[in-house]
Amino acid sequence: MSELPVPAVTPPETPSPRTLVCANCHAPLSGEYCAACGQRHEPHIHTVAHFAGEAFESISHADSRLWRTLWYLFARPGFLTREFFAGRRAAYLPPFRLYLVLSLAVLLFSTLSPGSGGEPQTPATPIKSEPLPPEARQAVDEAQKTLKEQGVPIAEGADNAQGWQLRIDGIDEFCEAFDKPETGEPGVEKRDNVRQFCWRLRNDTSALFTALGHSLPKAMFIFLPLLAAIMKLMYWRPRRYYVEHLLFLVHNHAAGFLLIILLFLFSYIPVLGDFTPLASFVAIGYMAWYVFRGMRNMYGQRGWLTALKYMVLGMSYVTTAIFTLLLTLVFLAIFG
Repeated sequence: MSELPVPAVTPPETPSPRTLVCANCHAPLSGEYCAACGQRHEPHIHTVAHFAGEAFESISHADSRLWRTLWYLFARPGFLTREFFAGRRAAYLPPFRLYLVLSLAVLLFSTLSPGSGGEPQTPATPIKSEPLPPEARQAVDEAQKTLKEQGVPIAEGADNAQGWQLRIDGIDEFCEAFDKPETGEPGVEKRDNVRQFCWRLRNDTSALFTALGHSLPKAMFIFLPLLAAIMKLMYWRPRRYYVEHLLFLVHNHAAGFLLIILLFLFSYIPVLGDFTPLASFVAIGYMAWYVFRGMRNMYGQRGWLTALKYMVLGMSYVTTAIFTLLLTLVFLAIFG
């Protein structure tokens, strides 16, 4: 008697585990971060406490990269540049992001001036000055009347009654060269722009410094590449990439911005505010040492050779800065 076949019993189907996907690019996730786009996988934030916790973690962790980068930037000249080209970059902020963040912070602090007791002083505080003599007052009024008739805008209060206005030698002769452009002459419109800029410069120097202050951040995009080209010539052997010199300068200027921020914070402390000039002197000395030490650490050359190139770099810095400043003035004169 043959045995009857026993029917096979199939186990009940178990649901397959749900695969998490990235909310940004929908790629499958194998960890906390997406391997395709790098976005972190986070649950939806529904409560204020959860949102505050995430925000605090982002700021305090601000990436620990932020605090680590600032410390190495301040205390170890040339270190961040060497780390970047050694490929160890994930632990630090990118050079240009660091530069932009610190430059914006300097701009923010510069809008405030420390007053008594470390409190910010409103920039609209009037400056007291002695009134002009009657003869000078009459001459100024006549000059302003003539300028207004010629269509040259004059800033309010720009009559040199306040002693902080700067007098530039030869400015009258320079302005006269652009005083009466001939109608129909090529480039007459640009010459007229230069003429108006020149007379504004003559009558309201403070406006010039304000315009320069707004244009200098853009001018740095000319200044730093020019200086990096000079360093390329200084360090011809052994051959190095141009970008190595550029990032070295970016880190050094970022360190300078960081020192300026620390000086601002120092001046806001009531007990230490009186020592701000001394702190500024120490900061200048530290920055001078910082650049020299950074050159030693970055390029690894002997002390006497580094000192020689340090002096050449200093002279090149001043020359390039003057050239960039003049170029900025020409740009402001032509394009306003």
